[in-house]
Amino acid sequence: MNKPSQRKGLNYAAKGLRFEAKLQLQTWILIWFYVTAIVCTWDATFIMLRPYTLPGGSLAVFWYLYKYYVTVDQRYNDTSDAYVFAQSLLNYVEVAFNIITIVMHYRCSRHTATTAFTVSVMTFWKTVLYFLMFSEFCTGGEYRQGNTALQEIALVVIPNIIWVIVPLVVMYSLWEKLTPQGSSHYASSLAAVSNAKSSDFNHVTQYGDGVLNGGHKKSK
Repeated sequence: MNKPSQRKGLNYAAKGLRFEAKLQLQTWILIWFYVTAIVCTWDATFIMLRPYTLPGGSLAVFWYLYKYYVTVDQRYNDTSDAYVFAQSLLNYVEVAFNIITIVMHYRCSRHTATTAFTVSVMTFWKTVLYFLMFSEFCTGGEYRQGNTALQEIALVVIPNIIWVIVPLVVMYSLWEKLTPQGSSHYASSLAAVSNAKSSDFNHVTQYGDGVLNGGHKKSK
């Protein structure tokens, strides 16, 4: 196999790698999926293991900061509240989808963007619903008794609003890949990756055949 053919094979391989890079989630989105998987697991497990995780419980040391949070978001301190328990079960489902999305990202799946968008919608609306349940409009302040505005802003609004803003930004960022024009470009990129890999494989095979044939000729 001559040098131009070798260079052509390398160019195909490089082209395939460039297209694969385009199919990946952006780094900040990938980091967000890692972070939210860890935090949601930690939070849901706190709910599932109550009363052991509550202040004074045998596992409270692992959720030390929650001793401040449960005094403001008093739903977390009420082991008989069904809503927060149900939401925590859904948190585990969300975490599972986060992990699936991360795996799909590394495998360059064509469904990565769709899955990431879907999970972000789940996270966004779950948090919006929780804010509604925390508000006077839905619960009449049952779980906010004695709170000051500063406490609620510092311990409830600021930490939880992140799970509204970031998923919304992720959805906006991924939207182009889900629109007809974006999907077409995304599909073209996938096809290019496949073609590049196939071409690279063919060139490598030809190179191997050339080496073998050359070896046979020399032996003769």
